Amino acid sequence: MASFNTETVSVLQKLNAHSSDVISCDFGCGCYLATGSGDKTVCVYKWKQGLGFVETSYSPLLGHKYSVTCVRFSPLAPMLASASVDGHTLLWNLRTGQCIHSLVQANGNGVRIVCFSKKDNLLASAGEGGVLCLWSVNTSNYSLIKTISGHDDESIQGAAFSPDGLLLVTGDVTGSYRVWSIAAAKEDRDPALITIRDAHDLGINSLEFSNQHTVHMEEDGCMFERSYLLVSSGNDHFVRVWQVSISQSGKNTSHILPPPQPVLLAKLQGHHSAVTQIRISSDGELIASTSIDKTTRIWQLSTNRCLKTLEGHSRYVTSCGFSPDSSLLVTGSNDKTVILWDLTGALGLDSELSPSPTYNGLLPPLPGTSHDEAHNERSMRIFQKIDAHSASINSVDFNSDYLVSGGSDHRIMIWKWNGLDKIELFHNIEEAHRYSIHQVEFSTKTGLLASCSLDGTALLWDPESGSVKKSGFHVSGSGVKCVRFSPDSNLLAAGGDDDIIQVYDAETLQPVSNLVGDGEGVTCLAFSPQADYILSGSADGHCRLYYLGVPSSNPIYTLDNAHDLGVTSMDFSEISHSQYPGDRGGKYEVATCGNDCLIKIWNVKTEENTISLVWTLTGHGGSVTCVRYSPRLSEMIASTGTDKTCRLWDAYSGECRYLVESEEGILTCCSFSPDATLLAAGSLDKTLLLWELPKDLAFHSFLASGAKQSHNIVYKWSVDNVNKWLEIYNIPPSNLTGEALLQFSIPKILDQLNIADEVQRAELSARLEELRKESSGVEPPHEFLCPITHQLMRDPVIANDGHTYERSAIEAWFLNGHTTSPMTNNCLATTALDPNIELRKAITAYLTQ
Repeated sequence: MASFNTETVSVLQKLNAHSSDVISCDFGCGCYLATGSGDKTVCVYKWKQGLGFVETSYSPLLGHKYSVTCVRFSPLAPMLASASVDGHTLLWNLRTGQCIHSLVQANGNGVRIVCFSKKDNLLASAGEGGVLCLWSVNTSNYSLIKTISGHDDESIQGAAFSPDGLLLVTGDVTGSYRVWSIAAAKEDRDPALITIRDAHDLGINSLEFSNQHTVHMEEDGCMFERSYLLVSSGNDHFVRVWQVSISQSGKNTSHILPPPQPVLLAKLQGHHSAVTQIRISSDGELIASTSIDKTTRIWQLSTNRCLKTLEGHSRYVTSCGFSPDSSLLVTGSNDKTVILWDLTGALGLDSELSPSPTYNGLLPPLPGTSHDEAHNERSMRIFQKIDAHSASINSVDFNSDYLVSGGSDHRIMIWKWNGLDKIELFHNIEEAHRYSIHQVEFSTKTGLLASCSLDGTALLWDPESGSVKKSGFHVSGSGVKCVRFSPDSNLLAAGGDDDIIQVYDAETLQPVSNLVGDGEGVTCLAFSPQADYILSGSADGHCRLYYLGVPSSNPIYTLDNAHDLGVTSMDFSEISHSQYPGDRGGKYEVATCGNDCLIKIWNVKTEENTISLVWTLTGHGGSVTCVRYSPRLSEMIASTGTDKTCRLWDAYSGECRYLVESEEGILTCCSFSPDATLLAAGSLDKTLLLWELPKDLAFHSFLASGAKQSHNIVYKWSVDNVNKWLEIYNIPPSNLTGEALLQFSIPKILDQLNIADEVQRAELSARLEELRKESSGVEPPHEFLCPITHQLMRDPVIANDGHTYERSAIEAWFLNGHTTSPMTNNCLATTALDPNIELRKAITAYLTQ
């Protein structure tokens, strides 16, 4: 800590980068500075000796639609969080300026404050509507831990973690603040500890804990008492200092008894108007406060005396922050400027600032650096946006020729599609049902279309003519919520509010099975890959497993409380995945989602007739409305939610790989195209959205499709088949056949395709080699396969355990919080990865031989 000198405090530098008021500012490790403004931008600066703070090459950060309300640096990683009244908290890679992730506030309202925990990878975001969101931000594992509504819908203006990470305090516009237990929030218990009302008249603007706190242990070692200093500011012109004490039994930090009783220690008076923000120096000696009276005051915490009043802004001062070593103070103002104050009297622009403290060295690389930059290039992009329905779209589905959508306007709309060509309307079936259409799905074998509605019926359609093929086979006195074909298209099942699932022979439409629940209604269902099981979800949150091999109407297993508040969607994977190499604990894998904002992956153990949880995917800030596996390899899981986002999850690691946000409204449903080139999603605001998927996903799916049919399928490809494959790489059609792809030399193929760009030639050359290898039916050597994904490695790396993995797979392992070896389960000394250059050469040689 540099010595504070009241006599020589001076302006070191003034920054004028923003075109509107500066609302927030913060210092970060490594001599970084960030500012957020009403001009929607975040400016990031770094200290350069001789120049002072200079904007980084990637500044300003553009990503918010409205005013930026708060910026905060992570104390544990090179990460910056920015919040906005647009309802989003954006996480930025401090080294590259790339947006790592977007966190959507659970209620969709504006975010006023964000703060990081100093002890673990937690972030709190809060704001309008009184909703507090607690997030895990373990590098790339960004997940919503808990949504807390405890401020009676009043806007939250201030939030702070205690220095040991045990407590979180939030304050609102009524002047009340609440203390929460982080352990209770993580364990899904009630986190509320105590509420202090009327802490400030007219509302609280800012809260902050001092880093200094005490821990007292009783002589018998059975009781701990922890004491913290909390500082608050408000619209009543005052700064208040509180002592917050908690007691714990032994070393159990999960239970805090009795509730803490904050005690007011001091009321600091000096400002002549509302105090907009307070910050405490890292050593706990100084408090800085900013005010609408255009001044910044520096207080001594031990004596509660005002040591210095800083005047330099022409309008009210909005925000402030101490540098990590407390030698500098930054202030932001409504006058659009940022002032850097030298608190020591010994600094100049040519001074060398200390970059310490540094970040935790065990963290894996953030997305947006080195290898991941290339990964991010393989991203999702909007392909087409269609406004056709007159009410919400409730269901979408693809087959090889058509895309169908069904909505609350009673319409079924059938669209013709051909690869990445523009999708065009083929049939608009008005009044397809008398009431809202809840689900539509194609048969993969016959191409027929099934639909169901709240009018109590299910219908079968011919998509080519747009006419009803069969009606009257399923009539219920209640709404029909779901209709699904079995993967082999031999069976058709429908269920709904009457809590009965009727299973039909898909060809004759004669009833095969009549499955019953417990009266709560069926909201969704799915067939297992071999069509021997059906899993159903209900409004009470339970899932029921039925075996179709015996004439019984009762479930063989009930999964109680799979999702709080109800199950909304489910889908079986065509193959089984696992987080652990070699672990295939169940015959089937199924994903479910619900109104609890969660996606859950389950193992269905058919020999034991049980279902066990594999893992939970968290990240959605609202109800998850639909979940679907990608075709064939089921490498990815798509999900949509009321938080207006669509997410793509890695089915092997559980990591959220891609996130796209809808500007249109709540997303209700999704579906992959059969070749995995497109993802369609329907919206509550009547819009049909289509995204182009990453090329790697489409390529793997394409190969899997061929492998399922024949090892020599490429040899039999027609010109149309080849052109469909070329579309994946945005290459114009040709007259090549599959036989030509296998027999012509690769340079000849590239020349015939008129590919001159060297990068594109190299990429397609590699794909052709891989295609030839896959089509030959020869299994690659075992050591070429990643032990996590069991797929051919493209970027093999050696971990600290001596084993080689695909880079993205082992990074996903680390980013999910593991610090152990996937192979041995022993702790790793480091998460550093070294390229396995020799193995990469061997794999390349294998593909090109």
